[in-house]
Order: sequence, then C-alpha cells, then structure tokens
Amino acid sequence: MKDYTPQELSQLLQTRQFRTLREIFEEYNIVDLAALVDRMPVDEITALFKILPKDKGAELLSYLDPDILEDLTNNFTVAQIGGLLEHLFIDDLSDILSELPDELVKKVLSSATPEQRSDINALLSYKENSCGSIMSIDVVTLNVGDSVKEAMAAIKKQGKMAETINWCYIVEPKGKLIGYVSLKDILFAKDDAMIEELIDYDVPHVKTEDDQEKAAKLISKYDITAIPVTDLEGILLGIITVDDVLDVVTEEATEDIQKMAAIIPLEDSYVETGIFPMFKSRITWLLVLMISATFTGSIINANNHLLVHITSLAIFIPMLMDTAGNAGSQSSTMVIRGIVVDDMGVKDFVKILWKELRVSFLAGSVLFIVNTLRIGLFMPEVGWTLALVVSATVFIIITLANLVGGLLPLLALAMKQDPAAMASPLITTVIDAVSLTVYFMIAAAVL
Repeated sequence: MKDYTPQELSQLLQTRQFRTLREIFEEYNIVDLAALVDRMPVDEITALFKILPKDKGAELLSYLDPDILEDLTNNFTVAQIGGLLEHLFIDDLSDILSELPDELVKKVLSSATPEQRSDINALLSYKENSCGSIMSIDVVTLNVGDSVKEAMAAIKKQGKMAETINWCYIVEPKGKLIGYVSLKDILFAKDDAMIEELIDYDVPHVKTEDDQEKAAKLISKYDITAIPVTDLEGILLGIITVDDVLDVVTEEATEDIQKMAAIIPLEDSYVETGIFPMFKSRITWLLVLMISATFTGSIINANNHLLVHITSLAIFIPMLMDTAGNAGSQSSTMVIRGIVVDDMGVKDFVKILWKELRVSFLAGSVLFIVNTLRIGLFMPEVGWTLALVVSATVFIIITLANLVGGLLPLLALAMKQDPAAMASPLITTVIDAVSLTVYFMIAAAVL
C-alpha cells in the first residue's frame, strides 16, 4: 500500500478523483487515516466526509483532533450529523461531545434520536474519570434461561452494534448481573445445551462511580478484554473495553510522571498545551521548593564557622547532596510504583523499612570504601581524616535517604494523599537538609 501525504489527498480531492479516494480510505487503517486527515485544511476534511461511507466517517471522527472536530461540527449540516450518529457507538459520541463547546453539543444532540439523547445524557452525567464516564452501553446480554441456540440468535441480533462480543453477560429479568459466558464456550457447546451450564458466576466488575484506574487494574489482573460496569444495586449498565483502558493507563502514567516532577498534571499533551498553562502547572511547586530550600541555606549558615576554619568541607557538599538525593529518588520511585500497581500499601511499612535498611547497608558500604579511596588517593591535600568524615556521612545519609524515600510515600498514602504528588517533590528538600545536618555534626565531632 502506498503512503500518501495530505497534499496528495488534497490534489485527488481537487481533481475530483473520488473513486481513488474511496479506495484509499478502504486500504488505510482508521488510525493512520486520522493522522493523515488531521493535517489537511478543515474545508477539505469536510468535503472528504461527503465522499466517505457513513460508517467509516463515524469511525474516523473518534480519532480526530478535538480542534478539528469543533471546526467540522460547525461545517456539518444537521442531516450530515444525523447520518454519522447512526454509526457511532454511544461512548465514542459521548467522548466527542465532551470536547465540544455547549452550542455545538446542542447542534449534535438536535440531530440525535430521543434514545441516543437519553443515553448520551446518562454518560455525560457521570463524574469525570469515573468508570461510568468511559463505559460503553452497547453490550451483549443473555438470559439465564436461554439455550445455546437462543443465545446465538441474541448475539447475532445485538452483536452488530455491540462494542465486543467476546464476552456475553448473563442478567436476571430486572437486569442484575449474575455472570458471564465467553463466545468461545457458546460456539463449541451443543445447540440444546443451556447457558446456565456455561455461566462463570465469579465475574470481576466495577461500579459506575469507581475510579477508571480500578477498571484498568482489574482488566490487567484478570487478563480480560472487557469488564462489566454496574450500578450500586448490581444492575448491568455497560462495559469498559481494553482499548479504553489503554488510554486510561497512558493518562495515569503521564499524570504520575508529571506529579513526581513537581508539575501539576496537564489536561492536554505537551505540544497542545499553551505557554501560560504550562507556566501555571510548574510555578507553584517551584515556589514551594525554592522557599523550602531556605532550610538548607540556614543549616549552612549555622555551620559557617566550620567552613571558615576547614574550607575543604565545602568541596564535598554538592556531592553529598546529589548522592543522597539520587538514593532517595531511587527508593521513592520503586515504592511509588509499587503503590500505583497495588503491590504494596501502608500495611507493608515494616517490610519496606527492613528491605531499605539492608539495601542501604550494602550500597553505603560500597560507597564508603570507594569514596574513602577516591579522596585519600586522588586528593591527598584533603587528608585521610576528612576522607573518612565524608565517607561516614555518605554511609549514614544513604541509609536516611533510602528510608525517607521509601517511607514518605507510605506516609502520604496513610494521610489519603497522592504519594506521587506529595512525596516526590518534598523528598529532595528533606534529604538535602538531613544530609547537611549529618555532615556538619560528624565534622564538628571529629575535626
């Protein structure tokens, strides 16, 4: 298949080679097609949608840039929108509407059927980042009393507009979820067998109000491609599929990385975020950390008399602070990651404490030996006594840094705070202050 450029598509459009364009649309993967179309002028994209089959156009809408969607919706007629709505999954339509301004939302909803409007309003009513907000209501349901033959007929009837048919959910007459059956089991069962014989009653599920991250964790834990969503009474309302979960995992990972870097999480990607929102996301923690660094300056100032008499002490301050900071960051990164994937929690306090103490002893011992030899052999003017003071400080601060880095995230968790947001930015400041205090205490006692 030839790779086309936006300019080539524009040329085909301008020369009215519509058959060639339709052939290209059929050949291209929808995601690749969206990436190509995103780089074309909006007027030309609008014209392309007149050529595209309605089902392909509806699918393409789900992958276009939000700004493009807004301009397209402005350009589309009510009739065009109505034609596309017939082929859109309700959850995809809900996602599109969440990106549009109110006046355009009204325009789209005016083209929807009463049933579509009801479903859309229900999805939009759920809290952002909740399972309800990302679920699809297009799901195959079977009755507990169905035979396999009846189940196959139901799957054929419901499956065309269902998000997935790999899993069929068994419900009571009032809609309460009681279990699930895989399509594979149904296909290989006898026609006269009863669905009740195939049901797996141990069905992992989430509630509409649960955080979307819970759905991602359960899908990963049970190695499934979809998870049912129920209300508080257990009534099946929809499903969350693995493709939605991948988006959630990406969002959550990005958010955690930003928090660990002392950045308030951004709504959009780096490229799409403006200068002022980027500034606002960074400045708060920069101010907090700058002010908190006053403690470090105060410690140095309080021990100025030592630096005046033993100027060599100042040479090693950057190395000590960097080493301790790196150790603390290593420890905190491992613990925060463990918390995020549910490998550990507050209950593991003693286990983490004991592990960090042992790791600190090994790392501190190696650094003590290497640093003593480094200073003693390559900096003879400093002397072996100061070399031992610096190395002893390294040993102690490695231990303290690992403990602070490992336990501060647990403290944040115990306080019902986000470990990545609270612990990471503070760890370096705390460790710097502790490192300098230990350094000057040992120096004052020995030198």
